Amino acid sequence: MKEQYDVVIVGGASAGSWFARAMAARGHSVLVLEKSSRDDLSRTYDVFHVDRADIDRFDLPRVTPDDPCWCFAFTESANYSPFDRYPKPTHADNIGLHKHAYILKMNDAAMAAGAEVRYEAAFKAPVFTGGKLTGVTFTEGDKDVTVRCRLCVDCSGIASVVRHSLPADYGVETALLTDKDVFFVKLRYIKFKEPLQEKWLRSKCWLYFKTWLSPSDDSADAILGMGSSNSFAEGEQVYETFCRHVPLPPYDVVRTEQGVTPYHRALYSFVADGFLVLGDAAAVTKPTCGEGVTAALAAAQIAAEVADAALNGGEPTRELLWPVNTRYQRGQGKEFALLLPVFARALRHRVRANEYLFKHDIIFSEKITGGAEDGIALNAADAAKMIWYILRGFAAGDLRPGEIGQIFAGGLHGLRLSLHYGKYPEAPAGFDKWKTRADRLWRRAGRISDWRNDR
Repeated sequence: MKEQYDVVIVGGASAGSWFARAMAARGHSVLVLEKSSRDDLSRTYDVFHVDRADIDRFDLPRVTPDDPCWCFAFTESANYSPFDRYPKPTHADNIGLHKHAYILKMNDAAMAAGAEVRYEAAFKAPVFTGGKLTGVTFTEGDKDVTVRCRLCVDCSGIASVVRHSLPADYGVETALLTDKDVFFVKLRYIKFKEPLQEKWLRSKCWLYFKTWLSPSDDSADAILGMGSSNSFAEGEQVYETFCRHVPLPPYDVVRTEQGVTPYHRALYSFVADGFLVLGDAAAVTKPTCGEGVTAALAAAQIAAEVADAALNGGEPTRELLWPVNTRYQRGQGKEFALLLPVFARALRHRVRANEYLFKHDIIFSEKITGGAEDGIALNAADAAKMIWYILRGFAAGDLRPGEIGQIFAGGLHGLRLSLHYGKYPEAPAGFDKWKTRADRLWRRAGRISDWRNDR
């Protein structure tokens, strides 16, 4: 191991290993510090999904059905109402993969590109020189080791161990996410008690309950997943309500897995002097489902281009890294800022109201939930139709005034945030003013964890 690297990355899962390969392939010396052993890396969940298009988009390792990573593929997916009706098709061309095995494949790709990966190397503290981040200290075995770097990248997941150890005035938010800012995810691997006529290869989602059913590996027929706010205990209460409303065929639970994922706006800034934060550590996840792997890679792809230019042009200062913020926030960040308040408010209804919204394609329209990856596809006629059915629902008693207020408030807050993100500053000089208004808009927008489903 050398004493000096161009880039030190803390965290060797999806975002960290992808960024390591991208920077090593560009000719930079890269060290990845991963606290887990190679055998234990990324084992919180066994199976995860990746869109086939994203494999090409991000140049991810290719897999075939003969690969040990491979579990299944499916192309059918839809969102359903709280009573399992009115399906809204969503884009789906997904591959299910064993996560641990696939992350190791990503690690190996990074090492093949020239990166060095050290396992069981736990970050301990940042190193500063003249007030600027210039390295890290980590623990390996029974000794502490210090290495210097020009750029330190925090890819340590929701723990964000580097980011929250920085001084509060260093240039990025240092607060940790609370229980109100995450989804408590529980996966139940299930076997139906009556044999299926064919292998179950489709995906269903019930947005009201933040619950989905997707294919599994050979150990089970399907995975019944749920992302709940506030706690795993609250998730169990929602699960009981879900079972009363959605009559799935009888099943046994083979095993369960659980973990936590961010469900929060992304950080306002990903960069500081000699520092970059990516992935769950930056709270980059999709508002429609909370998935973070490919959402994070969209930011990492921008970051690799900008960081490469900054390292080649001098030291990676906050100013030289700033385009990471501008390009991300005006792109995917703008779309996510629109959708988060819409979904947070759209779910604050009784079951009856949510059923009505699904039936008449209000908010839970295929043009919103099905097109969220590429932007909302609504036009003026669609919006007018939604307003008509909202008024009709009020007259019939299906929607209460408070529920209608939540619908319009979600849309209004989302629109205001989206417009504001579209004006993200080109340089750090305009950031403080932009942040002040963003704080105010997000406070008004509220969080999905502020509301509880009908019991």
